Amino acid sequence: MFELSFMVNGRKVSADQVGDTLERVILKKVRDSIKQAVGAVRCPEHGQGAKIVAKGRDLSKLSFEVSGCCEGLIKEVERKLKRL
Repeated sequence: MFELSFMVNGRKVSADQVGDTLERVILKKVRDSIKQAVGAVRCPEHGQGAKIVAKGRDLSKLSFEVSGCCEGLIKEVERKLKRL
């Protein structure tokens, strides 16, 4: 399994913490899209998933930081995230 966290305007948030209904729906949709795209990706050598941090000033301008056990895993996850 991969780990996903969101940093919006410098603050760690989850979909349940967002007060605005529209933002909550958007955050959940982004989370579900990322899960569908990379949820099953594992490092073939180490068997680990990636850690992903989605950061931005607001939900419309998120960038992704990917970390993992090796460069191969990171590159594969980044490749899949570019398709979103």
